[in-house]
Amino acid sequence: MPATSSLRMVSKVAEQKAAKLRETAAAFRAEAAELEEKQARERRENALRSFNTFDSNKDGSVDIAELKAGLESPLRRSFTKTLQARMGRKPSKEEVDERIAGLPGGTLFPDELALKLIQTYDQNGDGLLQQSEFAPTEELRTRLENLLSQQREDERLARLEERQRQMDDKMRPDTGAVVVSPGDVNDGPATTADKALSALPYLLPLADGILFAAHLFGAFPEQTAWAQPLAAVLLALRSLPFATLIGFFSLSIGSSNPRVNKLVRFNMQQAINLDIALILPGVVGAITGGMLGADAVKLAPLSNAGSDVVFVALLAAVAYSVGTSATGRSRTSFRCWGV
Repeated sequence: MPATSSLRMVSKVAEQKAAKLRETAAAFRAEAAELEEKQARERRENALRSFNTFDSNKDGSVDIAELKAGLESPLRRSFTKTLQARMGRKPSKEEVDERIAGLPGGTLFPDELALKLIQTYDQNGDGLLQQSEFAPTEELRTRLENLLSQQREDERLARLEERQRQMDDKMRPDTGAVVVSPGDVNDGPATTADKALSALPYLLPLADGILFAAHLFGAFPEQTAWAQPLAAVLLALRSLPFATLIGFFSLSIGSSNPRVNKLVRFNMQQAINLDIALILPGVVGAITGGMLGADAVKLAPLSNAGSDVVFVALLAAVAYSVGTSATGRSRTSFRCWGV
């Protein structure tokens, strides 16, 4: 029995709490409904006052002209505040009028926007706003500002599309744009001049690689006497400021010119690849010398041998490329350079 009595008491307390919660919820709902009704009533009152202000001819409806007349004044005040913030001072009436005249349509409130605003609230579709369809002035102004923002965004997108269209037109062959046609690509047989010209690009890797020949020329002066004049020319070329750098970029540009014969283009690219390949032994030698310091002298025999191998390999590559180009072939079996 005591347990049953306790359960009844707990159940009664729970029911009382539930009833109190229901009463509280009902009070909140009533309060919310009252607040909504108050807001709706205030909106109707504000809308009525606005309607009476806008309906200048008192015919019971507001047309485009009356809507513009009623909203242009607050729009002008807002525009003046924005202009004042940009200018850092209060603009004169003439300055405001001048800025407004420079707007699209020469007005803050174009007719097409007024029509869109009317269509937003026009429930019966007669192109006019009756009292029951009207909204408070602040609501109308906010909606109009949203329409203005949307219009500006649409105009911005239209300008972007127009610029893109103009760029596309410029890229079309019939608009005078530079377009390489198949007839402009010089893939024909190489002439004698082309074959001779295809050997000149190799001056670039030879000028950069002549430094690796120092030991060979010093150790075998008699055997390398025939190459001394060429070495002098290469050293003189290398001594010119930025000569090899200018040559590198010139070959890069020339190798992509379709009007240059394909044999010359190929050898330009081949010479560039050889010149790039010389970077690795140069970097390895510089790093090794920097790490060893004074002890680098102990590795002089190994360093000299490495330089000899690099220069001989360079000479072999250049000789092979020039020899095959002399036959008019633009493709060789010299694949290790990636061309």
